[in-house]
Amino acid sequence: MQLVRYSTQQGGARVGLLENGLVHDLEAASGGRASGGDMKALMALGRPAIDRIADAARRTAGVAVADVRLLAPIANPGKLFAVAGGYYTHEGAERLGPDAKPYLFCKMTDDIRGPGDPITIWKMGPDVVDEIEIAIVIGTGGKNIPAAQAMDHVLGYTICNDVSGRRLALPPAGRRDENFDNFIDWINGKWLDGYAILGPSIVTADEVGDLGNLKVMSRISGQVRVDGTTRNINIPFGELVAFASSLFTLRTGDIITTGMPHGLGDEVFLKAGDVVEGIVERLGTLRNPVVAEA
Repeated sequence: MQLVRYSTQQGGARVGLLENGLVHDLEAASGGRASGGDMKALMALGRPAIDRIADAARRTAGVAVADVRLLAPIANPGKLFAVAGGYYTHEGAERLGPDAKPYLFCKMTDDIRGPGDPITIWKMGPDVVDEIEIAIVIGTGGKNIPAAQAMDHVLGYTICNDVSGRRLALPPAGRRDENFDNFIDWINGKWLDGYAILGPSIVTADEVGDLGNLKVMSRISGQVRVDGTTRNINIPFGELVAFASSLFTLRTGDIITTGMPHGLGDEVFLKAGDVVEGIVERLGTLRNPVVAEA
């Protein structure tokens, strides 16, 4: 099942079911319980209720997906955490041992972008790269979740472009000379406006199936930059969810992104006019244009 947020020419965000090229209105089928495009409200009803609503929506006429605008499938995740060094072939990442713990950092959730939205190269951070990642979408929250049960808490997956500013254009005068300055700059480059892009849909875990060998690809204006597979993940997804839940309570709609496979060479900095495509097997394609700050 593919869950989407979308808008029509009449305006306003709605929650839908995408099947066979048609979008069916889940808000109407839910009796308004997921109004205003609130995906978290739909998810909070639980999977059995979502299945019943989807069955009802299938009996209604759908709208061709080409005639709607797909939005970020979740506009307001409470938490969005990403993992650094998620793949052992990533530059600087070695394969971690069985007792390794993930390196987590947060992304801002008040400016989530979706399919077709622009990636802005801000003057503050001129060296910008795309990072195409599988994002885990939490369906049922919990705290201190055992790894063996962690995947039961996952509703599904979407694509995240963890857009990153590799260098901040900060004036050197007056800056402290601390060992962690470069690390702090790296983190700050993750938090710029619009640098968490989600889409095109949430594909439920049962439809995605085995996560062991999914292809993950990044293309910039048609040129392949990353062509990898989930075979090379450092920490299994279930262990990642379990570890995150040991630090903070996971809630419905929270998102954990899982890192990007290695590229095919040096990083390619985005430029205005580029089009970034993130392609993940069974999850679809997330496509965004690149613009410069006005």
